Amino acid sequence: MKKRFVVISLLFVFGFFFGSWALTSQASASAEIKLDQGKWCPEVKARLETLIAQNAGKGKKVIFDFDNTLICRDIGEATFAAMAGEKKLTLKNIPLEITPPFTLNGKRISPDNAENITMFYEDFLSATKHQPGEACPYSNGYAWVVQIMAGMTPADILSFTEKAYAKGIARQDSENPNLQETKINGYRQPFFYPEMTDLAGLFLKNGYDVYVISASNIWTVRWMVIKNLNPLIQARHGEGLGIAPDHVIGVSVLLEDTRTGELHKDPLLVRTNKAYANMNLEELANYKLTSQIVYPLTGYFGKVANIIKFITSDRPFLIAGDSPNDHPMLNMAENRLWITRLEKMGYQEKTVKLIDNSLPGEWLLQPVLYKKSPGFVSSQADLDQSFSTKPSSKKTPDAVVQFLKKFGKLQKF
Repeated sequence: MKKRFVVISLLFVFGFFFGSWALTSQASASAEIKLDQGKWCPEVKARLETLIAQNAGKGKKVIFDFDNTLICRDIGEATFAAMAGEKKLTLKNIPLEITPPFTLNGKRISPDNAENITMFYEDFLSATKHQPGEACPYSNGYAWVVQIMAGMTPADILSFTEKAYAKGIARQDSENPNLQETKINGYRQPFFYPEMTDLAGLFLKNGYDVYVISASNIWTVRWMVIKNLNPLIQARHGEGLGIAPDHVIGVSVLLEDTRTGELHKDPLLVRTNKAYANMNLEELANYKLTSQIVYPLTGYFGKVANIIKFITSDRPFLIAGDSPNDHPMLNMAENRLWITRLEKMGYQEKTVKLIDNSLPGEWLLQPVLYKKSPGFVSSQADLDQSFSTKPSSKKTPDAVVQFLKKFGKLQKF
């Protein structure tokens, strides 16, 4: 009887100390997992830190959209604009068989009467919006803007991406609200949100399996990740961290290897050709783009298809996005980080409907600006400060905030 009492006592003591150690370790781990303050909404930052700490080291899948999510603005469109500005792409030198005429708002649009190729593209994005039930209006535009690059090599594309990114020069727009927006041929130039760079690095550092999926051309996005994002992550979180080349998924076309005449698909080639995967320009110059899209296209529900095909058939742990193009994949995630563009009322109206009808899981809303004074916005006071020199420009952002609060979102903003 005495022996049993001793054993039970020892088990109790061991359990008490083990439990205390576990709680202390968990609290310690949680304390170590901290995002830089930046301009996060405090409650979003705190919740992300908790989620990361509670699920660290398990290899869970985290997926980021790229344009207007990891970066502010759109690198795919900026690259296209750079090509158009230097006449690499014009309405006279692109495949007309994939450039159909159409009627938009009663006006006939065609390569013959469009003012220029960028104007045609902007109209083409809206070509099917007139149809009731159209949930994926930009899909054909996402495909077309890559198809018309037929005949180029990935190396050719990257020379224009480098000009469009310009080492993140547009970051200056967020530092001085009096500056004109940094543009290339009329399109805003992008820069990395420092808060998102930090977040991606923190996920990698804590054992998550991180992917990027984008509706921009794959070579531009992969170059941005491998050559620009990964070094930023390593500078903040340590050497060796980074998103793998085959973890970057985007719009692509069949590639012809000019040495052999064989056709290749990017999602497979990136897994078998190390030089190609690492964006070696000499290797990339050996492949010529055709006009044949590789399916599934990484737009709307095609993002879900690519996730199932290349990442997981289960619900990913967290997905981050900013537009209705991301809604289908956001819906399948266990946790969602919604980059809330305060200049986009239509996006927020659609998102509120999705949130109310989505699969179970959390939605974290982080407001941002992408036009004037671009960057994260932590609070109403921060928003007011961003437009202190031009308060009239704050009309739409204020309206978006009030709309979201009306539906129970951004209550602490």
